[in-house]
Amino acid sequence: MSLAVLVGCPGLAFLAMLLLGSDRVLERLERWIDGWPWRIIAVPLGLWLLYLAYAAGVGQAAIKAGSAMAAYFGLPFVVMWPSRKTQSRGWLEPLVILWIWLPLEFGIIRRILIAGAPGADLHYAFAQLLAIDTGIMAFAVWNRTPNIGYRFEWDRGIFVNGIANFVVFAAIAIPLGLAIHFLQYSFNLSKLYPVPLTFTGIFLFTALPEEFLFRGLIQNWIQRVTANRSVSLIAGAVIFGASHLNNGPPIPNYRYFLMASIAGVFYGRAWRNTGSLMSSSLTHALVDTFWSVFFR
Repeated sequence: MSLAVLVGCPGLAFLAMLLLGSDRVLERLERWIDGWPWRIIAVPLGLWLLYLAYAAGVGQAAIKAGSAMAAYFGLPFVVMWPSRKTQSRGWLEPLVILWIWLPLEFGIIRRILIAGAPGADLHYAFAQLLAIDTGIMAFAVWNRTPNIGYRFEWDRGIFVNGIANFVVFAAIAIPLGLAIHFLQYSFNLSKLYPVPLTFTGIFLFTALPEEFLFRGLIQNWIQRVTANRSVSLIAGAVIFGASHLNNGPPIPNYRYFLMASIAGVFYGRAWRNTGSLMSSSLTHALVDTFWSVFFR
């Protein structure tokens, strides 16, 4: 296996994720594609070639897997092509969301990427990165989905909302989690040393991709369709909770569903109050980091 491939391909996908949220890159890409819409083909093609390079590097190249990944990258753009500038496009969004989300949720993309030697590759992070790059380009650039809030920008409101929602959630979740035996206190000083690295990793590879999906796409779509902020907040939180039912044992894990649904309310409030995924991702990353340090 080539170390350059193992690290380089996920690194390029990670760089794309960062660039897409930086310095009005999305707006410039929109104008570039408006000049000639067929240019959008470069996006799924580029992601597919990145996957092929990785698969070849880890010895997983196969026609069936390559075809599946070509469909995974390409179908969102094909489905939304005819109606991307019409009022009907919003009803196609849930189908594309499910297409991007479910193969990731059920581990299909990860299994395609796993190399023969366990732990030798970066399949988990790479799968997340490929999915979020596809989603950002399909929804924010191609479909022009409004109000996603994907931009690496920070201000006082983003910080305050992110931290405040974490504090209120913690005040509810810790007593409840202990009472239903979902949480068990488990702290020692050695857990504090890697906290900065742990928080950064959680923010970039767990919180941000999940917030893009559940707040930027799902809650956003429900809010636009129902024109009801409260309904969209609760519905988005319940869907987020349901995605954790398979986090066992046991399966289904109803305690995890309850706790994640409550957390989803506060993540959704942070996004709704600021219009920024940075705020909800901050709340999300603080929750997961605090949990990893003080509980198990």
